Formats: sequence, C-alpha cells, structure tokens
Amino acid sequence: MIKMRTLAAAAVAAASLALGAAATPASATTATADCSSWNDNNTTGVHCADYTGATSFRAVATCNNGVRVYGPWQPVGKGVWSYAYCTSVGSSLMLGGYQTA
Repeated sequence: MIKMRTLAAAAVAAASLALGAAATPASATTATADCSSWNDNNTTGVHCADYTGATSFRAVATCNNGVRVYGPWQPVGKGVWSYAYCTSVGSSLMLGGYQTA
C-alpha cells in the first residue's frame, strides 16, 4: 500500500511539473534563417542570405554509399553558394542539408 501511495504521489508531482512547464511563456527572441537549397541526383547546394547567430554555412550531402561530403564554408549574406558533390566519392545524393557556424 505504501508503494502505491508513493507512486501516486510521484505521478501527481510529475504532472504538476509538466503543467507548469507547459504554462511557461516562450522566449521573445526569434531566430532568422533565410537559406535556399538546390539538389540534383548527385549534388546539393545551399545559399544563406541571413542566419541569426551564424557567420558562415556549408552544404552537407549524405550519399547513397553512406559517405557524407561537405562543401566549402561560405560567409552568410555575401551571395555565394556552397556545393557538396557525391560524385567525389563515387556515389549519388541521398539527402542534402547544411551546417552553420
């Protein structure tokens, strides 16, 4: 019986914490991300005109052979693209994306 009461009290406490966390207002800070991407069967490219908190970006390609390849780092807001080529590892593109720094 004691074990059941302890578990019930723990469940009530956890529910109270969860409700309290849900009622917390969101941060007033908003992030800006203005990036465009392009893909074909072998290549992914990315361009970032703006990205809050980042000064550079690069394309990241996950290739069908499991290898991940990276484009060169480029500065945010300078009008340049970064490209990652799966053909450089003898494969084709599975998934394209990017990283920021």
